[in-house]
Amino acid sequence: MDFIRRKYQLLSQTPSDIFEHLPTLCKYASDCESVLELGVRGCVSSWAFIYGLLLNQKPKKILLMNDLLPCNIQELLIVSKQTDVMVEYCWVNDLQLVIDSEVDLTFIDTWHVYGQLKRELEKFSPITKKYIIMHDTTVDEIHGESTRLGLNIHEQCIETGWECQEIEEGLWKAIDEFLETHPEWSLHQRFVNNNGLTILKRKDWIQMKLDL
Repeated sequence: MDFIRRKYQLLSQTPSDIFEHLPTLCKYASDCESVLELGVRGCVSSWAFIYGLLLNQKPKKILLMNDLLPCNIQELLIVSKQTDVMVEYCWVNDLQLVIDSEVDLTFIDTWHVYGQLKRELEKFSPITKKYIIMHDTTVDEIHGESTRLGLNIHEQCIETGWECQEIEEGLWKAIDEFLETHPEWSLHQRFVNNNGLTILKRKDWIQMKLDL
């Protein structure tokens, strides 16, 4: 626990593309028993999630980690074995990821383009009970990261089978469309610093079940 706390505090003070948001991620994780992290990358946000889970005093806690390619999570795996947080991971395109249980919080930090996020929201919102948190919602708000980075969008369209517009456009269009068609979700918080962070909150899970 002390090592995880120190690691979390260090990363919260070390400049990165997400460090300013780690306290927020930790806070929301502390209100959850399960976190699905889509986009592990450099394993920075992961420490905020595991520390937050440890703070909640719940008897059963799990962190599910996913990225397209294998990430270096060995240190976190070793340390987690000394806690009551179960850590699982799967390296695959998250649109092909199979999750057979519900989670309290889904964090999305993958390919920041409209077409990707709209598919992720449709796929993972039904199994998410409390919060959906998305990173880079400011830097890639209007135009997708492929446009921002000058990548070959035509080639990506061929690879994905998507319309080029789905790759050219940014994240906020996907969020707007999702909220328009899913009244059970609402925009809870939005931060524009450090590339942006947006939190969607689901209405009471029990009430949602009754409404179905």
